[in-house]
Amino acid sequence: MLYPHKKERAHRFLLALRTGLPLFLLAAILMFARLSDYFHTIPASFFVLAVFILAISIYFIFYMIYRGFDEQITDPITHTFTRKQILSILKQQIKRHRQFSIILISIDNLADINARYGTQAGDKALRRVAKESGVFFEDKGFDKFPIGHFSGGDFLIGLKGDYTAIRPFLEMMCIKFDDFLMDEIEIKVRGGIVDKSLSSDVDALVERLFELKELEMEDGEHIKMPTEDDLSLLELEENVRYAITNKHFSLMYQPLQSDENMVQVSVKLQGRGEKIIHQKAFMPVLKRLGFEREYDEIVMEKLLFACKKMEGVTFAFNVSPSVIRNRRFFERFRSMVESNNIAFTRFVVIISERQVYANMRRYNDLLQEYRSLGVRFVLDNVGSLNATVEYLKRLEVDIIRFDKPYSKHLDTPAYRAMLNAYRQMASELGLKTWVKMVDNEETKHYFESIGIDFIQGNQIAKVMNMDQLEEQL
Repeated sequence: MLYPHKKERAHRFLLALRTGLPLFLLAAILMFARLSDYFHTIPASFFVLAVFILAISIYFIFYMIYRGFDEQITDPITHTFTRKQILSILKQQIKRHRQFSIILISIDNLADINARYGTQAGDKALRRVAKESGVFFEDKGFDKFPIGHFSGGDFLIGLKGDYTAIRPFLEMMCIKFDDFLMDEIEIKVRGGIVDKSLSSDVDALVERLFELKELEMEDGEHIKMPTEDDLSLLELEENVRYAITNKHFSLMYQPLQSDENMVQVSVKLQGRGEKIIHQKAFMPVLKRLGFEREYDEIVMEKLLFACKKMEGVTFAFNVSPSVIRNRRFFERFRSMVESNNIAFTRFVVIISERQVYANMRRYNDLLQEYRSLGVRFVLDNVGSLNATVEYLKRLEVDIIRFDKPYSKHLDTPAYRAMLNAYRQMASELGLKTWVKMVDNEETKHYFESIGIDFIQGNQIAKVMNMDQLEEQL
């Protein structure tokens, strides 16, 4: 038993003692007043029994207090349900109601509030968001709905109705928080919503909500919803398992404009009945099921086949950062390429990560082992809200690829200035540059004029299958 646990037990025992002794003394005084005339006739065993009853009473009170702490149903900071209780209630209600939605409300900048203004301000922000959210939905006519503090800045709310009915209310609430200030502290809130049509498993729905939370918000977007064409989570998982087990992958290729013959590879999974599952839908499921390394190894097998069919083509493809950092994958990757007698220089690995990996030295050492073989690395989504700035400083890569808004908002002075700043930095670091989603001639011409090395988009070439690519080559 850990020291804090021992101290907690001792504290609760003393609390029980302080609670039980006054009650026992009061009872003893009353008994003394009533039995004082009969003391000479009361046997000694009575007093022994009284002390024994006192001990049992104190132990019982101690037990009830101890159990009471374990069975606490509300969070002491936010005064909403605890994680255990909110999940229990949601599981009951999702069985009871034909249409039911679960909402995730997150304070995006809670860590920043804690760091800048202190944890007390962070706790106050949690209470305020919980209260404002509850009052908002009450005012909209929702009655006796559960709201609970799940973790960090995250709250879960259960509401009767499907997400098409609930979504407008959630958007209104998030818009309300757009300019929300608490004692001059800005609170940034985002939302996510899923409903029973995806799954009746509350744990799976909550996992999906947190997967949606990880997606980047577009300009003006406040909430995230599933986009798997109403494919249920259970069906989605079954199709992903089927595709991985049977290696039913469909690789698509998009040629780039550059001084070498490079194509970017995208992957779709083929589930049961030739059901096509897009990357945006299946990647979170792969992570949840623990299939990332297996998936990347199958992609490599498919790429090796493509390499043999199309000589002289360089393939750029995504690999999960956690897989790249896996030593077993490195050994497997090297063995697969060498056994097929294919040059490592034909592989360009694209990596992207929102959170900075803690052991940066180990990460960079592994990348350099790949690079020593001839593999090149692209740092993706440069200029967005992810780990790329820190990685640019500490990881040795070969190419940087700009986030898609730099192509979509090229006419915005701020984006153009930042693009040129990054391009200048890349030049000084000896890195090549890559832009994506170039869809018109004017944008293409501009990127050519400033010396972008790799240009990708429908203006250059459409996404195509292997037969179409071979014909074009």
